Amino acid sequence: MGIRDFIEYLERHRDLMSRRESLPDAERDRTLREAEMMVGMADSAIRELESVINNRRINLPEEHAVRFAQDVFLYLKAEEQKVKSTLREGR
Repeated sequence: MGIRDFIEYLERHRDLMSRRESLPDAERDRTLREAEMMVGMADSAIRELESVINNRRINLPEEHAVRFAQDVFLYLKAEEQKVKSTLREGR
């Protein structure tokens, strides 16, 4: 899954989250599983990027790019966490 796919899933999840009261249980469960998977993927990417940053052979422009990517994943992870929390509350 690429970053664009991740963002498309997040947008779909937000839409479903906004309609959570009318969401069938099967759809809610599937969306919740997808959100959990995406949070795990983002968390893994964040850890990998941190290991790159900790590599002392990285130069400053590369470090800035890696930190930017890490910030993007932190944001996406936080947004999917909101989806998970909201869907769990709707039960």
